[in-house]
Amino acid sequence: MQALRQFAAVLLCASGMVYSARADAQTAAPIELKWTALDGCPSEATVLARVHKIAGTTRATANTLRADASVTQPSDGLFRLRLEIHYGNLAAVRNIEGKSCKDLAGAAAVALALLLSSEEPLSERDLAGGPLTTTQPGSSTTAAAAGAGTSGGATASNTQSDNQDASQNKPSAASQNKPTAQTTEPTGSTSSSSVVSGPPRRWRVLLVAPLGSLGVGPTSPVSAGLGGGVGFSFDRWRFLAEGRLWAAQHETSSSGYDYDVKLKRLTATARGCRAFGGTRFELAPCALISVQHLTAIGGGRSIVSSTDTATWAAVGVGARSRFLVTPWLGLVAALDGEVEFSRPEVSVSLPPVDAHDPAPKPIPVSVAHLAPVAATLTLGVEWIF
Repeated sequence: MQALRQFAAVLLCASGMVYSARADAQTAAPIELKWTALDGCPSEATVLARVHKIAGTTRATANTLRADASVTQPSDGLFRLRLEIHYGNLAAVRNIEGKSCKDLAGAAAVALALLLSSEEPLSERDLAGGPLTTTQPGSSTTAAAAGAGTSGGATASNTQSDNQDASQNKPSAASQNKPTAQTTEPTGSTSSSSVVSGPPRRWRVLLVAPLGSLGVGPTSPVSAGLGGGVGFSFDRWRFLAEGRLWAAQHETSSSGYDYDVKLKRLTATARGCRAFGGTRFELAPCALISVQHLTAIGGGRSIVSSTDTATWAAVGVGARSRFLVTPWLGLVAALDGEVEFSRPEVSVSLPPVDAHDPAPKPIPVSVAHLAPVAATLTLGVEWIF
């Protein structure tokens, strides 16, 4: 009887040691995450908690999975995730795009959880999005592997639903220690994922046409202009070159002397802006510099017809807004204020009063004096390529 008790005690101790070893072998998912995202996106703690929830407890590994994720929003309206993954001396980069930052957070969580749940040693192909060995065929996690594991660029709207299903079915993929060594390959008929072959394009070509403007100053009264612009965007920066042809203005007189002076103005403007805002609407403060070219054409019965020109520069600041109708079309509005570097004066030379004067001198008469400042309101359509 004494021997039986001793045997039972030894058996109990051995069971405890086995359970302790198994508990040590299955610990929280060994992962380090650096999450850089826009305002309003899920936090790093939220994404990491979702990874742990999906992956559950995993077997002990020699290396820690390290991930550096950053979310940007280029001008096409989509969000883009760059996920740089390191495991030991292995490294790879995935690029994923989606309609919202929340979707990309779910895509990142699913992709990292699948790597942590892999039953086979990870390879560089696995980090880059190759097929992974899963633990339960037909489960939601296997479906997520098809969407996020092999494409390397699944749209986040599809991957988010996989993430939710994977969270609900997590015990069948991570908690049960029954590997089946089955590899799931996505098929073209069932996968709606889009593949990004390389890093997302951070720049876009911009064409602004038509561009209508109303200006107060430097000539008066209110001027109307029509033009266009071309430029490019890089992330949240906008750089544009614009040209405007203003409607001609006339200065006339019929009091004693009959003359007509036509003023024609052409403006070339370069602006740089930094955009702030969401997917559909953005507001951008701008710095700008412009060149004004004025042509004065005089004529009439009292003066000899002639043409003169003046060119000067101006600097200013402004605010530019854009409403994105589609990823390739937006409506823009801008309000600018400028300070003129020069103030040309337009005048005509009238005949002398005393025609019998031996040395007659023409009489200069001021027709227009340009203002030192100008304000311009602009409306237009922006095409995004």
